[in-house]
Amino acid sequence: MNVSLTFEVLLYLNSYYFGLFAICEIGMNVVKVINQPVPSFGTEFGILLAVCGIELIRVIIARKGNLTEKWWPVLIAILFTIPSAVGVVYFLLWQSFVIRFEYIICAIQLGLQVAEIFFGILVLLPICKTPEYY
Repeated sequence: MNVSLTFEVLLYLNSYYFGLFAICEIGMNVVKVINQPVPSFGTEFGILLAVCGIELIRVIIARKGNLTEKWWPVLIAILFTIPSAVGVVYFLLWQSFVIRFEYIICAIQLGLQVAEIFFGILVLLPICKTPEYY
């Protein structure tokens, strides 16, 4: 099994899924504001924009690092997954009003991020190995 290919497929899938995730979150935040006044709408929208920015940077850095087989971009992408996952957990658990659909899409996003962390670490192992010269 080629771990680098699996990591690349996960990044490719996440790049499209996160676009859908962000559009759905924006739509659900609009519905929440229309149906009931949410006192922390500005905070939730700011967190959504921050998560979108972090996730965009993370996917770009991870794909470039995976394709060039350099260890530091993959490591930075793995570290950027942590604040992105915390933002998704915020949407899943800590925001003021959570719709059931949000549970589903946030759980899928977290599953993708956990899989990317796992395969990102597996990609780092052969890249960081010292070369053997014969």
